[in-house]
Formats: sequence, structure tokens, C-alpha cells
Amino acid sequence: MWLLVRNNPYHSAAFFHTSNALIGSIYQTKNNISQYFNLPSINEELSNDNARLRELLSQSQVPIIVNSRQDSLELTKSVYKQEYLAAKVINNSTRFSHNHLTINKGSANGVESGMGVISANGIVGKVMSVSENFATVASLLNKDVYVSASLKRNNTFGSIQWDGSDILKTKFMFVPKHIVLQQGDTIVTSSFNSIFPENIRIGFIDDFDLGEDGYYDIDVHLSNDFSNLAYVYIVKNPTKEERLLLESEIEQENE
Repeated sequence: MWLLVRNNPYHSAAFFHTSNALIGSIYQTKNNISQYFNLPSINEELSNDNARLRELLSQSQVPIIVNSRQDSLELTKSVYKQEYLAAKVINNSTRFSHNHLTINKGSANGVESGMGVISANGIVGKVMSVSENFATVASLLNKDVYVSASLKRNNTFGSIQWDGSDILKTKFMFVPKHIVLQQGDTIVTSSFNSIFPENIRIGFIDDFDLGEDGYYDIDVHLSNDFSNLAYVYIVKNPTKEERLLLESEIEQENE
């Protein structure tokens, strides 16, 4: 057989073609198996890359209204910069009235109580408690979580709060009856938030009707599927404490 393959061009070509196809198939199978077992590290690396890209994006969208280029550079670095830390969801609940999830980053990574948490699809919740290596997050599927939101189309402000009835939907409250609404309108985080960046997706209007108190009863279909969260991003806002302190002083003066 070897002499036939070696001395006959046709049989030689056929043999090596079959051999290469077989070896290629083996290598492909080996590579697929290797990639499967490397998926956790690959996903974590992608999440870290996305976190860095979000930081760059948040800086690139800063409006420059200063007197010099140097002023604008310093403004970008000190006032508007938000940092993002990727984390993996290691526990999650959706069947209670006060749902939480656990992530694998804690105080050793700079995580603090009160930080916002988002995902690639939109807002997730707020950090509640922190240990050295872990943190618990109150998700949007928690009746105690309120988020300042707005109608993206016309910047109408309102509040997001879950009513506990459907894990795919939440409520957009305090929108007065003179506002024109449309099914499919996008709801995003508003500029009133101190822990979330502005214009992060929350969901879209699924249904609405006018309530007896003069405000709409609005159902919002969430952009996140909370039963299928794998990786999230913790938002670090370096100016949060300064803003909260200033606003609390003004509230005290008005009392």
C-alpha cells in the first residue's frame, strides 16, 4: 500500500487529502474541547475588557464647556469619570418580594455599599452589603429599590419600583397625565441618580393606562432577564459622596 501511495500521484493525493482531513478534524475537536473548558476565563476576560470600554465611553461623552483644552482634560479626569469593575454572579433569586444576587467581588476590590450595578443589557440593582471577597446586590426585583428614571424620548422624569407581580416587568411611576406616551418608549436612568450613569437602559413601555390620581399606571418590560444573569459591572462614582453631602445640606436648609 505504501509503495502504491508513494509511486502513484493519484493515490498519493487521495491518501494525503484524506489524512489531512482526518488530522484537521481531530485538531478541531481538540480545539473545541479546549475552548469549552476555557469559557469561564474567556468570559471573565471579555467582561473586564467591556468594563474598561465603558470607562472610555463615559469619558468620551463629556460635554466640553470650559475655557481651555487643559481645563477640559482635567474636568474629564476628575468630575465625570466613572469606573467599572466586572464581577460574576454566583447566586441569584427571583421568586421573592425582596430579591438579591451575590457577586464575587468585595471590599478587597474596592466595592462599597450603595454602588450601582449594571449589565450589558441595562440596570441590575444596588450593592447592599459587602465582605472582603463578596457582595450582595438588591436587584430591581426588590420592592425596596427605587431608581430615578426618565422617558428617553422627551426626558420626562419618574421613578422605577417593582410591584412583585412579574419578574419581567416593573412600574414607571409619577408620570402626569398630560405627557404623551407610546408603547415601546424606552425608559432609562435619569440624571437625578447619584449611583447610576445617565441613560442606562431599564426597559420599554409595555402597557399603560390613566390612574385615578392623575398619573399613569405604566408597565415597563425590563431589558434584563434577571433569571439569566452571568456577569455584571459595578459602577464606582468618585463624586457620589460630594454630591450627596451638598444635596443633604440644601435639604436641611429648606426644612
